[in-house]
Amino acid sequence: MAKGEAYKQLGEYLKRRNKERIILTFEQIEGIIGRILPQSAYKHPEPWWSNNYEHSQAIAWMDAGYETDFVTDTYALHKIIFCKITI
Repeated sequence: MAKGEAYKQLGEYLKRRNKERIILTFEQIEGIIGRILPQSAYKHPEPWWSNNYEHSQAIAWMDAGYETDFVTDTYALHKIIFCKITI
């Protein structure tokens, strides 16, 4: 499996929505990708949800033109905010 392939459906979902800001719960993300998020997404949210292209999950949202934002404020509620990257 190519790097980022496991989260490809999330990237496709974000592209289809094409909104400036998209808020998804962890449960919604699991439904989109068709599997449970790894424990590290829950236990180590800051690095796991970071916009680091070295992380396979970040490739999905970054290639779709989004970055995560306010992870520190939202992960406790099991929500992630994806914001469209403006150049």
